[in-house]
Amino acid sequence: MARPSRSLDQKLIDSARALLPRRGVSGLSVRQVCRRAGVNLGMFHYHFKSKDAFIRRLLQETYDDFFVTFRDAAEGPGDARERLRRVLIAFARFARDHRPFYALLARELLNEQKQCLDFIRRNFPRHASLLFALLDECRREGLVRPLPTPMLGAFAMMSMGTPNILLAALERRRPRRVRGTPFAQFVRMMLSDSAIEARVDMVLAALAAQGRP
Repeated sequence: MARPSRSLDQKLIDSARALLPRRGVSGLSVRQVCRRAGVNLGMFHYHFKSKDAFIRRLLQETYDDFFVTFRDAAEGPGDARERLRRVLIAFARFARDHRPFYALLARELLNEQKQCLDFIRRNFPRHASLLFALLDECRREGLVRPLPTPMLGAFAMMSMGTPNILLAALERRRPRRVRGTPFAQFVRMMLSDSAIEARVDMVLAALAAQGRP
């Protein structure tokens, strides 16, 4: 007897990613996921056994893709400031490229959605420890303000991630223009690679110790 195609599980994951921004984690329906993917319900249970297991894998795969990029940026060549700049760029690009997912996760956390809370508890320390170690290195070298590391890290990450949440909220209202600029053009202006790099430079300037550029 032939085994079910291994590509079916990825089709189901991709289908759920498309539905998540509208449905949320709690409102995600297995039947809707299967219908969109063109996969029957039996194949869903063959691959994932339960909705909870499916959601865990969906969240984990997305995070693992991010973590590889984040880790490579933090541990690559260059001095501490250069690596910190790369880390912030990597985070901002991930948040931009996965904006619906990123905004959804923020919303579900505010709603104390259990699976999202469990996901954060398992995974947040992985990239936070890399960021905090890098900021500690910057502090030892006198490159950042002598403030608590968690305060520095929270400021940096929120500054890089918040525009994606705000734009995702605007997208739900479907505005035609923002301050006279067509909305699609406004999004590109805010989230282009050049805009991300400019925002990183502003964050680094705000973090810098007095007297340092």
